[in-house]
Amino acid sequence: MLLLTCSAKLTALRNLLRHGFPESLKVHGAIHHVMCNNPFRLQVLVDQWPDFTSVICRPPLEEMTDDLDVYTNTYFLFSKDPQNLSQMLEDPKTVNWKQKLQIQGCQPQLGNVLHKISSRYGGRMERTSNVLYRKEGATSTREEDDGRHRRTISLHFSALDPDEAVHVNAQWGFGRNERSERYIRRCIQMFPTMSARSEAGRPPIAWVLSEQSAEVRMGYTEDAYRSQGVFHDVVTRLASIMASRGVPLYCHIAADNTKSQTACRAAGFSPLGHWEQWSFKPS
Repeated sequence: MLLLTCSAKLTALRNLLRHGFPESLKVHGAIHHVMCNNPFRLQVLVDQWPDFTSVICRPPLEEMTDDLDVYTNTYFLFSKDPQNLSQMLEDPKTVNWKQKLQIQGCQPQLGNVLHKISSRYGGRMERTSNVLYRKEGATSTREEDDGRHRRTISLHFSALDPDEAVHVNAQWGFGRNERSERYIRRCIQMFPTMSARSEAGRPPIAWVLSEQSAEVRMGYTEDAYRSQGVFHDVVTRLASIMASRGVPLYCHIAADNTKSQTACRAAGFSPLGHWEQWSFKPS
């Protein structure tokens, strides 16, 4: 296992990972933030260099001090060789299997490796598999005009305030606890967000965030404002910001969430694979 810190090597790795889209999107996005001030202090680990086959991004082990905080204890991975990945994951300098953690990626085939390794530690690994969506390019003026045409109300658009993390947390299916609220607050403080409000200064009625792997997440629209093009306008505004920074635009949606999938397609996203999260709980 090697820790990459050299900017030239990180740039080369990020460029090589582009050839692995969509499977490498999570790791690619994490490396983007590592090279842009690295607000979550992520580390980039490879099995070897330059002929790498597996990449893992995670915070320093010494900073994952809360054994129950899965939002901090998060690993992003991509691998072209499950055998080498297995060796990396078994290294105690790579993963702390004594705490609750979550592993995210876009390769369903890695599940067998993860389950085998986790079983050796006597814990339980649970898998969540959703549909991966990606948007190519920035939002066009015509798309924004179409969104305004469908909407019959006037709205104010702005970034979220960190104190509004409570609103996001209350509606996030992976959250609704104190640790997730702290995580959401960090994301609002450090990464691009967008919200819609009935008036400037009023609480948000719709929002979408980005996080440490540059994924667009936590999208929500209040019931009274649905089917009016609000989500379309919110997500396309955030997508324009992300695209201007050279970040691939992607998100995930549960397979049975047809309304969100319809809204996501209307905003220019297309389905192209799987989003995977493996949640580990030690015995």
